[in-house]
Amino acid sequence: MKKFKFVLMRNFFGMIFVIFWLIYFSFNILTNNFITEEARRELSSSAVDIATGEFASTVGQIRAIGRLMMNTDVIIVTDSDEIIYPPITNLSESTASDITLLTHRFTSGRDVFEMGDMRRVLGENGVYYLIAMDLSFIHGLPISALLYTDITSAVMFMHAVNRTLGLILIISGVLSAVISFFLSSNVQKAVDKLRKYADVIGHGNFREKVEDFKYEEFNDLAQSMNTMSNMLETYENNQKKFFQNVSHELRTPLVSIQGYAEGIAENILNKDEAANIIVAESLKMETLISQILYVSRMDSGLDDLEITTINVKSFLYDGASRIKILADKNGKELAFKFPEGEIEIKTDEEKLQRAIDNILSNCIRHADTRVTIGYEVVGKSGVVITITDDGGGISDEDMPNIFDRFYKGVNGNSGLGLAIAKDVVEKLGGSISAENAGGARFAITLR
Repeated sequence: MKKFKFVLMRNFFGMIFVIFWLIYFSFNILTNNFITEEARRELSSSAVDIATGEFASTVGQIRAIGRLMMNTDVIIVTDSDEIIYPPITNLSESTASDITLLTHRFTSGRDVFEMGDMRRVLGENGVYYLIAMDLSFIHGLPISALLYTDITSAVMFMHAVNRTLGLILIISGVLSAVISFFLSSNVQKAVDKLRKYADVIGHGNFREKVEDFKYEEFNDLAQSMNTMSNMLETYENNQKKFFQNVSHELRTPLVSIQGYAEGIAENILNKDEAANIIVAESLKMETLISQILYVSRMDSGLDDLEITTINVKSFLYDGASRIKILADKNGKELAFKFPEGEIEIKTDEEKLQRAIDNILSNCIRHADTRVTIGYEVVGKSGVVITITDDGGGISDEDMPNIFDRFYKGVNGNSGLGLAIAKDVVEKLGGSISAENAGGARFAITLR
């Protein structure tokens, strides 16, 4: 496992190294090309001047040509490799040595040295570009002009710049090492602090909060972790409350079943009456356990959605027919209020049916005589499903809490039915609300 500090330093060095070589090669290539092209232009221009000029047949006049060229020097060589200009004896030792070297480069390769072809020559005292051209005959001798330009100063400038670049590389390397060390140290401290805070949260201590950081990104992460801590604390408290409520809700039917079973065993209760109560309490406990397991699957994310397309009107008719037995048993009537036409939506049919069944069961318990099921089309593909009873409505005290788990108002059952309905609808991407409209009115909005 690599440490962030070393990875950061390595990346810094790598970036500096790559940038240096990019600058180095770019500078040298561009500068070399520039020098070469300038030398080619200057030498070619001088060659054209000589080729198109009117020359006398005297060596003195040829020397004058050489003196007139500001940036280009000339060497006049006979076919027998004799230098007739400039006079070697009148030159300094270093200049004479380089002229002799340039002449030798030409004379030793006449058969491969194309006229007008520029060559680079490294002399003992400088660097030159050289071209050769035929000047025909002077005094009956075939001669050649070697035009050359000295690029030593440009080459020395390139070397000076390269040395400067090398020095910059060293300085940049040292600075990058120092900067990356301090930067990585600060980042490492922030990471260590967040890691310790994560360990604190992992051990169930949600009270401690991480302090702010000077870097915005770490500060945002810290705030997110604080939010996560608050959410985990809320979740843990809800879980504790959930298990406490589950224990209480299961204890009530169990105690009842135990009491009546003991009464039967002691022959102090009517067996048929006691058996009916035991069956009723068992069914109640079965329903409660089923709801608890469903809530657990919802919370754990194991209850995946199975989206299908449903016809809303047919769906509500079919669902109402299944719960009509409960309505008839309680002496309540189911009524429908549907608009003309048909509408289809994409949803999880089984889960939506569970939510509606839970609301219908609640409304049937609290209705005086009738429960009305309806829907309205919203927009192009949205629908609002409404379930209304004609009972006394929801009290102001109960209204804020009716969708809370295990909250039971007047004539409440397990306190999970409406909570499950809310969880299901929100998982389907919709919303649910309750209000008093003559009686209790529940609205499920799906889009």
